[in-house]
Parts: sequence; structure tokens; C-alpha cells
Amino acid sequence: MSGPSEAPAVEASALTHPGRKRTTNQDAVGQKLTDRGGVFVVADGMGGHRTGELASKLAVKNILEVIEEDTPSPTLLLEAFEEANDAIYMAGQRPESRGMGTTATALALDLPYALIAHVGDSRAYLLRDGVLTQLTQDHSWVAERLRQGLLTPTEARNHRWRNVITNALGSFPEARVDLIGLKVQPGDRFLICSDGLSGVLEDAVLQEVLESVPPDAAAERLVKLANEWGGPDNISVVAVVVHRIPEDRAPPPWALPLEGGEPVVLAMGQEDESVHTQVIEPGRPRSFWHRWRDLIFLIVYVALLLFVLLFNNR
Repeated sequence: MSGPSEAPAVEASALTHPGRKRTTNQDAVGQKLTDRGGVFVVADGMGGHRTGELASKLAVKNILEVIEEDTPSPTLLLEAFEEANDAIYMAGQRPESRGMGTTATALALDLPYALIAHVGDSRAYLLRDGVLTQLTQDHSWVAERLRQGLLTPTEARNHRWRNVITNALGSFPEARVDLIGLKVQPGDRFLICSDGLSGVLEDAVLQEVLESVPPDAAAERLVKLANEWGGPDNISVVAVVVHRIPEDRAPPPWALPLEGGEPVVLAMGQEDESVHTQVIEPGRPRSFWHRWRDLIFLIVYVALLLFVLLFNNR
């Protein structure tokens, strides 16, 4: 019988589903387990069913290929996203592929450390000691207004522009990537998902599922719940649980800021820019004065002109 030390350090499951309202799936997921963790990616493509599907698959493929070549590090993870961005941007230069791009969120585990690279509005969560924490910040028009205090969480969840993202791989010649790192503990659970899941299910539901069943069952249950709640978009999930930490090792230089145990922002992308979408805020209803101001001025001007002409003719 296998002892606890022989159990795998990490258990994970990746699942994607088109949802109930879409005929195609523009999401892509990928994972690669290693002795010290692994690499896990979720991408949500945009730009039409063919270009969006291609963009998300290119993102997952390039990110996994680059990180598989060496031990994960902040530099390597950023390089992987740059490679993916280059591939998608070049593919998007064809006339039939204009507007293609994708979100991408990747978790690289090199235990006892975790690195999360992120572009767009897919998300990474950490469940630790009964507390679910969103590690990534959405790169979206609505999320920016929420952070500025201009929208409430309820307004943001139901806003008609909630799907307008402000940063995506392949939309610009250079990638703008957020990078977060943390030191992992046994029992930590990670969730990476597209907005087809996080935009439908409350955080309390995500937490309940993650902490109650293994990753395989968690991924299936979350997809099923999202579909039961309407499944308005493609749904992608990667569920990861850390069972144990391999033998101690000296931390690499880049990991020193992570020894405190709390998530640390290692790199932050540039300020958000609109991605192929110009959002114009709706104007306020015009008052009587604003609607008729020019006409009133014209009438007054004509009346004064007539008055002057009549007065001079006397």
C-alpha cells in the first residue's frame, strides 16, 4: 500500500465546455504535470468562432511549450506569454483574422512556489484555510469602473459591457502581462477559469465545490452548475490541489519576496487600453435648455436684427 510520501504532490483536472448558448467553443485549456507541480492554462478567444478558437489554442500551445523547456521563473513565464502574443498577433494580420485575440491565465507550480501570469478577464483563485481569494484582476471596462468605485459589484455583474476586455494576447505587438507569485502550502487549492464560469457562479459556490470534492469531480461539477444557470458562454475550468510539498530546497533568487506567504505582485502590465472596441458611455438625457438652446439663440438673434433694421429705417 502506498504511503503518504508516495502520493502525487499535485492533483489537477482541466475541462472545457461550449455552454448552452454557443454552438462553438472558443476556449482552450491545457496542463502539464511535473514532479514539482506543473503548468496549467486557460484561454478565452475572441474575434469570431474561427479566429477566437485559433487564438486560444495558440496561447495554450505556446505557453506550455516555452515553460516545458526550463524550470518555471518569472522571466520564463513572461517570455512564454510574449511568444504566445507574437504568434497570435502575426496570425491576426491576415484580413480574415482581424480582431483575433485571447485572454490567458497560467499557473506555474514549482513547489513550494507558484507563479500566475494573466492577461484579460479569465481568473485565478486560491482557496486556503477556508478563504477563497481572487489572485488576478480582470482587465475589463467594467472591472476598471468597479475598482474606481464607479460601479457596485451588483452593477458590474449585470452591466451590458461586462464582456468588453481592455487587454488581450495578440491585440498589440507587445504583451502586457500581470505576474503574481506566492509560496504554496499543503492543502492549497487553485482554480483557473474563463468568465463563462466566474461570470455565472458566485464565489461562495466556487469555494463550496472546490473544498468538498477532488479536482476531477470539482471541474465537472462547476461546469454542470454553470450550465444549469444558463451556460451563456463557453466554460473552462482547471482545478488544482497541492497534497504535499517536495523536499526542501534553497529558494531561487526570484522567490525571496514570496517567503512571507502572501501573494505578491511581481509585475504589472501597462495601463489598460481598449481592445478593438471603443466604448462610448451613454449620454445623459438632454434637458429642455440643452435641446432648444441653439434655436432660442437663433430666434433672439433674428429678433434683435429685425429690431435694429426697423429702428434704423425710421
